[in-house]
Amino acid sequence: MNETMETPAAPAGSDAVAEVPAAHAGQPGSVLAVSDKMVGLTWLAFLIACFALYKLAWKPIGQALDRREDKIRQSLKEAADLQAQAALDKEAQKTLMAEARQEAAALVERARAAAAATAQAVETAARAEAETLVRDARTEIGQAKEKALVELRREAADLALQVAGRVLERKLDAAADRELTERLIQELK
Repeated sequence: MNETMETPAAPAGSDAVAEVPAAHAGQPGSVLAVSDKMVGLTWLAFLIACFALYKLAWKPIGQALDRREDKIRQSLKEAADLQAQAALDKEAQKTLMAEARQEAAALVERARAAAAATAQAVETAARAEAETLVRDARTEIGQAKEKALVELRREAADLALQVAGRVLERKLDAAADRELTERLIQELK
């Protein structure tokens, strides 16, 4: 078993191993030798590394990703809730604006009605006052007319007495003049 295995020739200056003796291929301690114990230890090292990575890296990373996912999900839910609330608030605002417009229109209409009623009341009061003033003026005019007529009759009677006294050339006394004047006034009425 001293045979050597020949491998294709490597270019000169290469670091590759040109030949591996066949006698060392199956012996323990050889780098290229594969044994069941080595395979088991490799699998054991791999499983320990996987377990250590699971505990130290994958599990915390997975938990962090789960927490981040939950946080994002919660944020999306809150955003959707806020968006729904904003839509409700917008509808409520539109409703309030419509109600405010209706109330403003009703207020303006009430103000117009009140102004019309006030104008009507002022006009009615002014007419009543004007009628009262006209009535009072007519009464005053009537009284002044009566007074003027009485005065005119008295003066006419005095004038008539003076004319009659001149015509008769006789003068009556003041009491007789007054009695005659009163009688003439009564006749003129």
